[in-house]
Amino acid sequence: MLQNIRNNSQGLVAKFIIGLIIIPFALFGIDSLVGGGGPANVATVNGEDITLMELDQAMNLERRRLLNRMGENADPSLLTDELLRGPVLERLIQQHLLMQAASDESVVVSATAIDQAIVNMSQFQENGQFSPQLYQNILRSNGYTPSYFKQMMSDEMASSQLNAGIAGSAFVTEAELEQVASIVGQQRSFRYFILPKAKVAAQVQVTDAEVQAYYDANIDSFQSEDQVKLEYIELKQQDFFKPVSDEDLQRAYAEDIESFNSQEERRVSHILIELSDDRDEAEARAIIESLMKKLDNGDDFGALATEFSDDRGSARNGGDLGYTQGDTFPEEFETALAELDVDQVSAPVLTDAGFHLIKATEIKQGDKPSFDDRKPILAQRIQLAAAEADFIKAVENLRDLVFNSEGLSSPAKELSVDVKQSALIGRASATGTLANTQVLAAAFSTDVLEDGNNSEVLELATDHFIVVNVLEHQPPAAKPLSDVKAGIVAQLSATRSTELALKLAEDSLAALSAGSALEAVAKAGDYEWQVQQNINRNNVAVDPGLLSAVFAMPAVSDGAVVNKALSLSNGDVAVVQLEEVEDGSWKQFSIAEQRGLKSELERNSSARSISGFLNMLRENAEITIL
Repeated sequence: MLQNIRNNSQGLVAKFIIGLIIIPFALFGIDSLVGGGGPANVATVNGEDITLMELDQAMNLERRRLLNRMGENADPSLLTDELLRGPVLERLIQQHLLMQAASDESVVVSATAIDQAIVNMSQFQENGQFSPQLYQNILRSNGYTPSYFKQMMSDEMASSQLNAGIAGSAFVTEAELEQVASIVGQQRSFRYFILPKAKVAAQVQVTDAEVQAYYDANIDSFQSEDQVKLEYIELKQQDFFKPVSDEDLQRAYAEDIESFNSQEERRVSHILIELSDDRDEAEARAIIESLMKKLDNGDDFGALATEFSDDRGSARNGGDLGYTQGDTFPEEFETALAELDVDQVSAPVLTDAGFHLIKATEIKQGDKPSFDDRKPILAQRIQLAAAEADFIKAVENLRDLVFNSEGLSSPAKELSVDVKQSALIGRASATGTLANTQVLAAAFSTDVLEDGNNSEVLELATDHFIVVNVLEHQPPAAKPLSDVKAGIVAQLSATRSTELALKLAEDSLAALSAGSALEAVAKAGDYEWQVQQNINRNNVAVDPGLLSAVFAMPAVSDGAVVNKALSLSNGDVAVVQLEEVEDGSWKQFSIAEQRGLKSELERNSSARSISGFLNMLRENAEITIL
């Protein structure tokens, strides 16, 4: 291929074309060929631009996020620019709207708060401590710079504060609670009998002629799998690891210990009573002092935090705020915490947020890890850093080599790596790395399967790349009837059993409508019948499918009944007679259940408030998509 390019590039026509390209390039620069200067915009939000670069970066990050979530089952057809562009651009528009709203409301996040949030993120920690090296490595492998990541964190935290304020304004009325309680706590009484699938199936016969007819009519459904035999080259970063000397490990350990923070850490829980337009300092103090009395009387701190704390985020965890080294919370808060012993509760502490009751739940002194403890982590870190350059270079060389190569033998020889071969595999029968959806999509693509080219070098993970070539192709063919007969018989039997069961059930319903008792109808068909009285939605004694179907039936009243045939997920059919429906009430729930139900409704109300706020911002905004 390369020789053909060289030969063709010597002709008069080729030289003329090259000349046409050179003239505008020399006079006007490369922009004359690839477009004008300046950042291109894709949208404006209230006069604020969203640039093409911003969109591309967001799409790349979304693609990486989806790849990480899908793992080896990533489907490349779901990661194209065409599919990602719309949702990602909409997310950017919402983000700009939220940040503009946050700015209007003077919502700001301090640099200290951002740094503290990053330090506390578990993915940047080793043995419970923040690792600057790990932080840099993770950012680099995901395409972030520290400044860009901090800006993302700032935007996210500001949006979270704004959302929390909106969510905090949501509430649930007593009428809503009663209405939901009437549905959730509803009880139903019913009678039923089951037409078992196995019993009905015994009455069904499938002949060979019927099997043959089904096979002939559905021959396309009985094709063997499209299969290929592949050769492939894999590159993994771990294959480039080299032994680490003890001197390098000692040096890394010394640097690690130098940056190690051995400050005392305290885990803290709190109860917050906020100051607001509707609650002045005196009212807040009275509430916090009443909670102090409850604690003195033996009430549980976590239970009180869950019920009364205005910090709903920590309240769900019994008031737990995690660890602090003395610089996470306001000065008054940290000062009071520093004076507490484990399980001791402070007197009321006033900050800008309101009154706090503070409890120290754990105190630990950061002990420096030993060299032996750190050695495996340090070795892997050094190996990753040392192998990264060689690995990236090998991947780029592989891309260049396979593009112009017929097959993979020559690129493998050039890179001194092995070419692996698979057995015949299909989309359903592939295993391991070759079962990855990217690999299968490439193997069965027109370019690779029909044109005989090597695939692109596929990124399965940031440290794992692969390229494939098809050695052999076995197209689909009709399977012999003998191989699929059992499946056809089972399919026809199941279909006819269901049809027969529904017909028998309809006959039973007709008998019930004519005035027969359900027990008599069940006995006539030799079926077992059951009675369920005052069953709620959470009953575990009744088949879940049957229970769900019964509660989906229309309600009855004034002594009337409703009869219905229900198909269950296991293939059985139930004939049900619904006799009574009794609505629930708020009072029937325990205190814990009431709290849980109210919390769930408040979360739903908060979600609706946030969604409504976003819709309002969108409706009132001037948005132009270019």
